[in-house]
Amino acid sequence: MKRIIYLSVVAALCAGGCDAHRHDEHEHENEHAHEASAAHTDEIIFPAEQAARTDFAVVTVGRQSFNETIACSGTLQEAQTGRSVVASPVGGKVLFAGDWLEGAAVRAGETLFHIDTKSFAGGDAAAKARARYEQARAEYERVAALNEAQVASLKEREAARTEYENAAAEYAPFMSGSDAGITVVSPQAGCITALAVRSGEYVEAGAELAVVSDRRRMRLAADVPQRYGDRLHGKLDASFTVAGGKNYRLSEWNGTLVAVGKSAAAATIPVVFEFDNPDDLVSGAFVEVVLLGAPLRDKIVLPLEAVTESQGLYYVYIQLDEEGYLRREVKLGGSDGRNVIVESGLQAGERVVTRGAVQVKMAAASGAIPHGHSHNH
Repeated sequence: MKRIIYLSVVAALCAGGCDAHRHDEHEHENEHAHEASAAHTDEIIFPAEQAARTDFAVVTVGRQSFNETIACSGTLQEAQTGRSVVASPVGGKVLFAGDWLEGAAVRAGETLFHIDTKSFAGGDAAAKARARYEQARAEYERVAALNEAQVASLKEREAARTEYENAAAEYAPFMSGSDAGITVVSPQAGCITALAVRSGEYVEAGAELAVVSDRRRMRLAADVPQRYGDRLHGKLDASFTVAGGKNYRLSEWNGTLVAVGKSAAAATIPVVFEFDNPDDLVSGAFVEVVLLGAPLRDKIVLPLEAVTESQGLYYVYIQLDEEGYLRREVKLGGSDGRNVIVESGLQAGERVVTRGAVQVKMAAASGAIPHGHSHNH
């Protein structure tokens, strides 16, 4: 009797255990089903034939070196080389020889201005210079003849020659004159990068009228916050982005570091580069600057176009299979204007959309799963 009771208890326990095991298995299966369902919900379908019709690329990310970055602002300036200042040779009223504006292209020797000396205070400067020149020339010729006849001394002859040469130099600018006035031409080919006068304005001799530059070389003047002063050493490169989003890397345009400021009183440190002008850039433009310093190793780096933004958060798109993608939030680090460090949210070996991320983002709006698409990932 005791044996029968014992066996009954054992059988009951076994039956309960089997039921519990089946219950656990059922719950486990439900969890997997829930996870799979969530994955399916987040998945974005972007058909392969649609990707083939767009500028689309997916790469397997790895770790690499990336330069440390310092973001700041800056301006584009003319380089000192290839730059000529056009000055007025005489005093007078400036008359423009054309409808000149800053940025206008000019040829070497092209007439830019006429200087009207007749209406200048003090009388006609051209007539005065000519009278002095002719008088000095006549006097020199007279003294030279007397010196040949041993009547005038060599000292008198040299004094007369010096006066004649000075008068000739004063009169020389007026020799190129016309009815419109003294002609002022461009000393080189290039463009007018600065106009210092208006037509009809009176100027003194030697006054700046314009600046002509060939613009083959430009300067980038970056204003770097003082807190980065200890990082402004060694070999520095830089990139800048103009209005419209185009980015330029100075090292790709024969860029060189010209100067690093030393003042500790100012809020920023001036850092100046020179580079070949790639696209006829204009002086005075404000740009976004990134200084590139020492290399940082073992970083995950993506092109900026691989990242999308929504409400202040940043995302990339992971490829799951040929047509399946998953949006992933990431935390970003420094950027050089073209590429950016991904600090978290992405692992080496994952496949990421690097071109066409916006198209995948748009495809996410439908959420439709084409017939026959498999979710076995």
